[in-house]
Amino acid sequence: MPIDKEIRQMPSLKDEIKRISETAEEEAEMELQILLKQFEDWKKDNKGSFSDFMKDKSDPPIKQIKLANGGSVEDYSDLIDAYTKGIDVLPDETLTQYINRIRAAEAKKDD
Repeated sequence: MPIDKEIRQMPSLKDEIKRISETAEEEAEMELQILLKQFEDWKKDNKGSFSDFMKDKSDPPIKQIKLANGGSVEDYSDLIDAYTKGIDVLPDETLTQYINRIRAAEAKKDD
């Protein structure tokens, strides 16, 4: 005798991809962590700042984008240098959180 049960509808592929995909912030955080690891490895054989590391790379992972209404915003290389040196870094603060906090403080100062 067959048992009649309602079968749960399987999620669509699109829904499943959304479920397992990172947010833009999570993906940026992962990319920055990979970049910091590459920088730390580079520092084992080289001396210099994050800016020097970026200039030394044949395939820089960060692309510069000029914005139409750009302002006086600190370069990412400078922010990463400051983060790796521990300048104004809060306990357990990630690089993404640090950049967001510094940028927010700069924006508030400009207002």
